[in-house]
Amino acid sequence: MSKLGSTFKRLGSALLLLPVYVLFMWTGQFNYLSVFVLSAVVSAACLYEYYQISIGKGVKPFLKEGLVATVVLNILVYLFAFGKILGTTNYVAEFDARWIMAFFMVFLVFIMIRQLFTREIDGGIQSLAVTVFGVVFISLFFSHIILIRSLANGFYYLIMLHAIVMINDTFAYFGGSLFGRHKTGLAVSPNKSWEGFFSGVLFSIIASLVFNEFYHTFFDVTLFSTGEAAVAGVIFSIAGDIGDLIESAIKRDGKVKDSGTIIPGHGGMWDVFDALIFSMPIFYYYLKLRGVQ
Repeated sequence: MSKLGSTFKRLGSALLLLPVYVLFMWTGQFNYLSVFVLSAVVSAACLYEYYQISIGKGVKPFLKEGLVATVVLNILVYLFAFGKILGTTNYVAEFDARWIMAFFMVFLVFIMIRQLFTREIDGGIQSLAVTVFGVVFISLFFSHIILIRSLANGFYYLIMLHAIVMINDTFAYFGGSLFGRHKTGLAVSPNKSWEGFFSGVLFSIIASLVFNEFYHTFFDVTLFSTGEAAVAGVIFSIAGDIGDLIESAIKRDGKVKDSGTIIPGHGGMWDVFDALIFSMPIFYYYLKLRGVQ
């Protein structure tokens, strides 16, 4: 397929799916249950694709157990985030990390017992490592979308983060295609150029500034100062690039072009959310350090 045809297919998928995705982030109906569903579905789909890549390499992850762990993990994060409106704060202290630690302890014990008594010893290291890494890196990282949504002006912050990351990806692609002359030399992604990288960063800064001013002008919501918005554009465009490179490294090791085929023009779910998976927790803890409640 030509680049033009591929671009139109990507745009078509985005126009169809993006409004649904935004709706699930925005609506507060049923105690914000939609953002939990969104997080659980996206992280489970991305995790499944990651496990399929590892299976292609001959590794045998605990696929079903990892997917179940993803759902349970998202439930815990949801209870932390929205415990006040659900009345669960008496049972789950707000953002008490011991619950997450207990969850991972039980999960690890379970899959270790499964490895000991139901599988051959050969390959156990890879099976355990791939299973746990996927749940932590994909499921735990992306579940921070629930935590961000629970903050004051959380929806506005999420839209800004998505805009920075998506615009960085889009303009890095077009900048590299149109002006790319100097390759970055990264073995994990040899076709990436410095022109593409800086195009992405530039337009991420512009997007961050525009959204920040738009919120202030039309909604009387101030998220960042002008300078901080510009810095956020730089930080999270780079964070998005790192997330993309991590997925590229795993796909290259697995000798696959895309993580899946579920989204026309984009590939798999992980291909779409790779940058956000890495950016989401960094953005959340940055906001918490700023005192956003």
